[in-house]
Amino acid sequence: MTHSKLLMAGVGLAFALSSASPLSAHETTSQTETMHRFSDKSVVANAQATLTRMEHGIYMTVDTVELTPGDAVTAWFVVFNKPKNCSGGECGEDDIFNLDANGKFIENADGSPPMNMDGIEAASISLHRADGLIIDTDGAANFRGHLPIGDTTEAVFGPGLMDAHSAEVHAVIRTHQKPVPGKANEMVSSMNGGCSEDWPNEPCEDLQFAVFKPAM
Repeated sequence: MTHSKLLMAGVGLAFALSSASPLSAHETTSQTETMHRFSDKSVVANAQATLTRMEHGIYMTVDTVELTPGDAVTAWFVVFNKPKNCSGGECGEDDIFNLDANGKFIENADGSPPMNMDGIEAASISLHRADGLIIDTDGAANFRGHLPIGDTTEAVFGPGLMDAHSAEVHAVIRTHQKPVPGKANEMVSSMNGGCSEDWPNEPCEDLQFAVFKPAM
């Protein structure tokens, strides 16, 4: 993807669909999906993400590989609370950004992509940090995150999770690359920590993702 360096830019690339039956609001269910690379949408071998949906929130685990040892990497929840309102029936980047007929970003004067505020409101999109780590020497990582309904403590924007079973949730893995002295904590706890404040927020870049479709 040409503009994959901003977390929200690639969150709408949906692949695997869950086929569970309609659920009670009180039932606990789990979904496991493959991880994909942002660069070419290919599957990351030996990597997966699991989302558990509960009455009061969601819990996500991401077990993945192919990360750079020593890098600061964060994991994110991207929540589409009203996925039926997503453009074309698929939740994607065109719900978050304004795109032209060819699917390219309609850029601001500074080169940054303008937000699609109508799409964000329609799908009630919410972006939340799930976890952050310094990657071990083998390039593998295990991310964990819990998002209670209505909790906006780690939100970048949005109203929070509204319903654990009806929301579409995207897991996104983002690198901040090598820790900057004195900024390691910021880099594992924020979207652009240690990176440029200007688009495309280099060297921050989205690396991998998984998509969890709602079962109801």
